Amino acid sequence: MENMKMKEKQKSKILSDEKLRRIKDIATNVFGKIGSENYRQKLVYNLLNVAKGNNQKEFFWTLLRALNSQKDDEAKKMVKELRDIYPLTFGDFEKLAYSVIMGIMSAKSKGGD
Repeated sequence: MENMKMKEKQKSKILSDEKLRRIKDIATNVFGKIGSENYRQKLVYNLLNVAKGNNQKEFFWTLLRALNSQKDDEAKKMVKELRDIYPLTFGDFEKLAYSVIMGIMSAKSKGGD
C-alpha cells in the first residue's frame, strides 16, 4: 500500500504547472490546424464528458484519434508529452484533461475561422 502511495507522489511530480502550460500551448498550436471550429467544439464536448467520468482510456483514445490526422512536429511533440505521463492519478488526469481542453478551445483555424 505504501509503495502505491510513493508511485502516485512520483507521478504527481511529473505533471508540474510548467508541463501543463506547455501541453496546453502545444494543444492550441496543433488543434489550430485540425478541422473546423465546429469539429473542435464537438471534440471539446466529447472530451469534457469523458473527463467528467474520469475515463483516461477513452480520453486518450479520443485525443490520439484526433491527433492521428496530423503528421507535423507539433502533433508528434504532443503525443510524446502524453506518452511520458500516461497513466495518471485521478487529480493529475483532471488537470491534464482540462489543460488539453482549454488548449483546444483556444485554437484558431489557420483559415481565420
